[in-house]
Amino acid sequence: MASFLEPIADFMAEQHAEAKAEESGRHTPISYWCNLFDNCSYSPKEFYTAVERNLERRQVPDLLANFILLHEGTTFSKKRLYYQMRRERVVAEICAAPFGSGFFVSSRLFDRRRRAFYWDYLIAGTILATVTIPILFRYGPIIAIVVFGTVFTTLWSLMRLGTNIDFVWLDEKLAGLPWFGPIYETWFHPKTYFREDQHNMYREAVNRSVKEAVAELTTQKGLKPLSEDESRPILPELR
Repeated sequence: MASFLEPIADFMAEQHAEAKAEESGRHTPISYWCNLFDNCSYSPKEFYTAVERNLERRQVPDLLANFILLHEGTTFSKKRLYYQMRRERVVAEICAAPFGSGFFVSSRLFDRRRRAFYWDYLIAGTILATVTIPILFRYGPIIAIVVFGTVFTTLWSLMRLGTNIDFVWLDEKLAGLPWFGPIYETWFHPKTYFREDQHNMYREAVNRSVKEAVAELTTQKGLKPLSEDESRPILPELR
């Protein structure tokens, strides 16, 4: 019996470790770039406006951009203004701010997609069963099937609706759900050649827009343009 259960236990442990690693990766930059401009005074909002203008010129499809405030440290610390750009679950965050007598710019890229593991399906199925089994015993199989079908169809319809660009708020709510969220992303945001190309083009559009804003900064302040090595971010492949 022990020899039979051992491979199952090993498989579950491996899947759990993989899921933990993936969850950690969702909050780890998959690319990062930062540069300090010595003896330079510049407006962060002016820099963000330049990035925004460069992105608008490129007409990146399905791009959502907004300003966010993030704490510098603990919950009670000061907040710093960032410019965030999102396309599905690929997020870029730009920070521009004074640093001593200089001015710095940083750029981070995150991939916050999730994929479903077997326990997501198991728990989601258990939740649906918990809703329908009491109805089965009280009202019979026909009513139970109707209720289950109605709940399942409603969830499926909401997930389909979430993929519409006009319902971004629903997409974010569904993606954030425990268990159902990873299932939604796996089925309705699958990794395809098209989506991979779109994400890479989005990534390149953001990268070029930031570079052009940096070029505007150096030109206005009479600074030496960044070399190719200085302007190249660390860009590992998206998963």
